[in-house]
Amino acid sequence: MLKKLIRGITTNYAALEESAEPALRPMTVSLPIADVANGIEAWASEAPNWSYEAGQPDGADTQIHLTRTTSLCRFVDDVRITLTPDREQTLVNAESQSRIGVGDLGQNPRNLRELTAMLRQLA
Repeated sequence: MLKKLIRGITTNYAALEESAEPALRPMTVSLPIADVANGIEAWASEAPNWSYEAGQPDGADTQIHLTRTTSLCRFVDDVRITLTPDREQTLVNAESQSRIGVGDLGQNPRNLRELTAMLRQLA
C-alpha cells in the first residue's frame, strides 16, 4: 500500500510492461491492425473523458495518440499507443503521461487499465 502511495505522489508516467498485473502488460488482440485502430478511435471518441487526437501509420506500425481529461481538476494525460501487426493479430503497447505535475495519484495506470479492458472486449 505504501509503495502505491509513494508511486502516485512521485510518478506521472505509466507504460504497459512486464508487470505482475496482467492489465498493465503489452497485449495481443486477435484482429488485424486496421480493426484494432478503428476500434480504439470509435471507443475514445465516445468514452467519457477520452478524446482521439491522431492516428498514423509509422512503417509497419500504427501510432495513435489519445488524451484523457480528469473529471475533477481537468488535468490532461497523453496516451500513446503503438500497434504492431503480427500475422492476423495486433500487438498493442501503450504509455500514459500527465502533462503537468510530478505525481498522478495513480491516474496513468488507471488510464492503461481502462484501455486494456476495452481492447479485451474487441477480440
